[in-house]
Amino acid sequence: MSYKPRSLFRLIDEFNRSLFLPHIQRPFVWEEEQMLRLFDSLMRNYPIQTLLFWRTKDEIKARKFMEQIAWDADLSDFYEMNISKEGIEKVFVLDGQQRLQTLYAIFFGAITSPDNKRSEAYFDITSGISPDEQGLLYKVQFSTEPLILPWYRVADAIGKDAQSNSEEVADRINEALDELNFAKPAELQETPQVTRAREKRVRRNISQLISLLREEKHFWIQELDGVANEFPYRRVLDIFVRVNSGGTKLDASDLMFAAMKEGWSEIEVVIEETTELLNGTNLKFDKTFPLKCLLVAHNRGAEASPEKFTGTDGELLLDEMNAGWGRAEIAFQELRDFMKNDLKVYADKVIRSYNSFIPLFDFLYKNPKPNEASRAQMRAYHYKAQLFGWYSQSTDTVINALHSIVGKSSSAGFPLGEIKEYFVKRGNDVDLKRHHLNETRLRFILLNLIYVDQMGSSPFDVKFKGNDPHVDHIYPQSMLRSKLGLYSADINHLGNFRFIGATDNIRKRAELPASYFTRLKTAGVDLSKHLLLEDFAKEPAKLIFDLASYTDFRDRRFKRMWEILATTVNPEIDHASL
Repeated sequence: MSYKPRSLFRLIDEFNRSLFLPHIQRPFVWEEEQMLRLFDSLMRNYPIQTLLFWRTKDEIKARKFMEQIAWDADLSDFYEMNISKEGIEKVFVLDGQQRLQTLYAIFFGAITSPDNKRSEAYFDITSGISPDEQGLLYKVQFSTEPLILPWYRVADAIGKDAQSNSEEVADRINEALDELNFAKPAELQETPQVTRAREKRVRRNISQLISLLREEKHFWIQELDGVANEFPYRRVLDIFVRVNSGGTKLDASDLMFAAMKEGWSEIEVVIEETTELLNGTNLKFDKTFPLKCLLVAHNRGAEASPEKFTGTDGELLLDEMNAGWGRAEIAFQELRDFMKNDLKVYADKVIRSYNSFIPLFDFLYKNPKPNEASRAQMRAYHYKAQLFGWYSQSTDTVINALHSIVGKSSSAGFPLGEIKEYFVKRGNDVDLKRHHLNETRLRFILLNLIYVDQMGSSPFDVKFKGNDPHVDHIYPQSMLRSKLGLYSADINHLGNFRFIGATDNIRKRAELPASYFTRLKTAGVDLSKHLLLEDFAKEPAKLIFDLASYTDFRDRRFKRMWEILATTVNPEIDHASL
């Protein structure tokens, strides 16, 4: 195993040429705030942890990094099948996807804005005086339009300024800022002291920016060389699971299971069987999940560590877990049934956090066989947690706090109200509102919920992965743009979206909806689950391609979608008030 520094410029040059993501990696999930915080850390010269790579010639499906981040991207669009073949040498990122994808977007690419436009990173080259309300000292923002100084386009450091040294770039920027300053009225111009301080910050910021790109001291790589040494896929997969277990490093999991086996010889088999049970609907729980569930239910906290299973306290914990396994096994089975029958979760793509299921297990452990009213509240909790990112930060802290709410017998049913109060105090959204429906990164979850409500099953419940649903524009986006002159916000609107099988999506192309849905109706396809509006489902010829018809259909369908979504996500409140 090698351990070497590498420049960011070299890393970016390797993206999608020799450096890829393995198919076992989940989608990019960082919020924009997390991306900005990484940049701030680098500008402060803080360490950002080692990156873990794997060099191999094995046949492993290789996925490209996104040059422009789209949170609801179809990952199958990014697979490089020629690179994936056996005998082709490639390097995979096992740990560091979120950091590297963020750096790629900031320094070279872009993110997709809420109105579906390319949005590039701009750095306030004069920042660094005091932190803002988020604690960020160095200010970056993504913009769909070019910004003027003091905002510096970060990609220029690797583009037009790539051949200049930091002094040349800083001098040019300071001269331009001086000209802007002199153009102001005399009473608004900087004092000489302020100018000198600003020039110093610009030189420092440009120097650090160039250093991050060109110097081999900020990014350290550990590489498992599966070409020269023995690092087969099974072993690497085990390593991957350990370094990607819900954000908690479990490097000592062997020691943990060894310690547990001394007190309960069948513990590892029990955990493996439970994990397999939970993954029965194509999900990707790992062995850490049931272990954390048991720790929480037995009042030991969600943090998994070997120390909890050693010594006298460890023996007591294992005795409790062994004695209570009958109840725990029932709770795991009920959780699995709830996911399959109530949530109908069949795809990793509609789950932003697996840890959100731990409080559900915690509740079921103390409250088996919940009634329909409780299950409705549990469904609402699940969707709120996924939609509003309740588990995006301090996951174990959140789980431990919720244990005091859900981890007890409750004659009143699932305590959704108390859970909402906790997240309100943390500053999270807790109720679905209409503006959430057009957030791009939530699209798959929202559409899946609608189809589950209308179909009684998930469109992701497929055996052949090539049949996974795509998001489709009912009115073709290309024609809405070219023929009706609409912009992205009016085109990429939830009211115009539906799910369609991948194969059917290819066949459909840009056919107008009146023609397309008339053909489907003639073929006996139930249109109501797609169109949601009874009059259009009965008479698809009404889907006329003009602005008035499109707007009427889209807005009425959006209203119907809101009614379906609000009923499930907000069962405890008056929907009309949101």
